[in-house]
Amino acid sequence: MEILEFTKEATKPIFAAKCGEGYVGCVKTDDFVCFTVEVYESALAAANKARSLKKSIESKHPVEAKEKNKTLAIVKTSSKKQKKKVTCVNKLYSLTETQAMPLLSFKEVWVITRGDKFVSDCINKEKKELCVYTNKQEKAKIFECHEEAKLMMRTLKGTVGPGFDLLRFFIRQ
Repeated sequence: MEILEFTKEATKPIFAAKCGEGYVGCVKTDDFVCFTVEVYESALAAANKARSLKKSIESKHPVEAKEKNKTLAIVKTSSKKQKKKVTCVNKLYSLTETQAMPLLSFKEVWVITRGDKFVSDCINKEKKELCVYTNKQEKAKIFECHEEAKLMMRTLKGTVGPGFDLLRFFIRQ
């Protein structure tokens, strides 16, 4: 189990930390921090279990000390946070469409095409794919700089083969 978000809250002795599967309850004392073994779906359920864990730690009865040992776990914390990608679907407009809407401001972008298909992803090292095509114009990979788009098109022509072209579109700002 790896904790994703662990905030430093000096004023709160009981809180919940987010991990990959859900939330774990945390009890902070002067000497140490205790985590619950169970993973809960909500932060409220994890904090409630942490409250009962704190009561068992403070009471120091032998029966509850055994329960405390069952519910405590050493958890490896990680400073890396998972980054969530936020994607915005941009509608691509042609020059004639932008001229019909003079009150809106547009930015020029470039899209790589091959035949009647658009390139949605190219030279992806993580997925080990050279080029991925799509029929939908909205899912095409957008280049804001003409030089970058032209360089990528030349690279694709050299690796995949001929037939790639650049098209100019506009997106709303």
